[in-house]
Amino acid sequence: MSRIAVVAFGGNALVTDAAHDSIPDQYETVSRTVPSLVDLVENGWRVVVSHGNGPQVGFILRRSELSEEEVDPVPVDYAVADTQGAIGYMFVKALTNEFARRGLKHPVAALVTQSVVDLNDPAFKNPTKPIGSFLTEAKARAMAETQGWSIKEDAGRGWRRTVASPCPTKILETEIIRTLLDSGTVVIASGGGGIPVAIQSDGRLVGVEAVVDKDLASSLLARDLGAEMLLIPTAVPRVAVRFGKPDQRWLDNISVDEARQLIERGELGKGSMEPKVAAVADFVESTPGAVGVIGSAEEIRGIIAGTSGTRIVANQSAPVLLAVNGTLMRGLKLAPNMQRAGASFVRETTTEPAYRLWSINDDHPAMIRVSDGKGATVAVEVWSVPPAGLAGILQNEPAGLTIGKVKLEDGSTVLGVIGEPALVEGKKEITNYGGWRTYIAAERIQS
Repeated sequence: MSRIAVVAFGGNALVTDAAHDSIPDQYETVSRTVPSLVDLVENGWRVVVSHGNGPQVGFILRRSELSEEEVDPVPVDYAVADTQGAIGYMFVKALTNEFARRGLKHPVAALVTQSVVDLNDPAFKNPTKPIGSFLTEAKARAMAETQGWSIKEDAGRGWRRTVASPCPTKILETEIIRTLLDSGTVVIASGGGGIPVAIQSDGRLVGVEAVVDKDLASSLLARDLGAEMLLIPTAVPRVAVRFGKPDQRWLDNISVDEARQLIERGELGKGSMEPKVAAVADFVESTPGAVGVIGSAEEIRGIIAGTSGTRIVANQSAPVLLAVNGTLMRGLKLAPNMQRAGASFVRETTTEPAYRLWSINDDHPAMIRVSDGKGATVAVEVWSVPPAGLAGILQNEPAGLTIGKVKLEDGSTVLGVIGEPALVEGKKEITNYGGWRTYIAAERIQS
């Protein structure tokens, strides 16, 4: 089964500036973004797209305020649901059109998604998340009296409604999302952090007047799906320390511990970059071998290629197990790369019977996981590799090969060198040989 990537767009990534905030402008921004998402799909990824909705919820609530004398106000949970439908529709239409432009048939679906929150979350005692438009103090106090709002003066710009932003504990539709992914569907889900709901003692769901952080919800969804990548596109090319100040510094790679230290020192934007970094750090720490990246929505191709964005990586500690199936094996031509990475040989074994093997111009193999029931076991070597050495191994691998998760015959899961499906199109399948060594020996190929 191919890898899962969760791509979490911010609401501000869809509204480029105040002069381009109309619905047609937002759709145009989405249309410029989706080609990179389709690139991911063509490279073998199963993709979930989530999105923020801060500006869009603000627009809905502002319209509600302007029409309050004629229609009842829109509750926050319903406003979140509204944006899931509208923004989801933009992504479904743009992705479908891009697939058609490339001559591909690929299902796309937007799913209304609910995030469970705990009503005892401390956030409910201190509702600090500003939503909606700026009001005069008199108007804000009147709305607080009649509608039960919490209100707050916002940095000298006026008064605004505030709501709680509790942490999500569960995404109710996770298994539905997994089923859709397994069927080959690109899924738009967890929009706006999901509609905040609470589960009562009798099992009933109730909507909650709150806003769930989109990045925390996307991180939770990525962890529960077992995703290999969490990508958060933003309006800036990288994470910066002390953003906008004379001593601003852009970051290329940081560890989970370094990310947490930056947050503790308050060196990231409290309401902007900090939750993104925290969400990615949580995901990377709990998902061995996964990749977490934050960067510009306009540079997704560069982010995927590793030339743009800020990568948050696991703390450099215990070595990881890596299964290799080709020229990295002992005595073969790329074996010196394993030595330079500080890797040590552990054992020979085989994968579970869920893979097939191709020869890429008799230069190296490509192992692909399949889900059609026609897979076989493939001979591999398992190596112990220091985390710092993995990047060097991957950088020296031929194009089209990457590191993902591989299940072995004993049921254990390790990292492994796997191929992208596009790499083997038109190539010679050698699955029946059982492994690369047997193939090159039978065909008398030098490796």
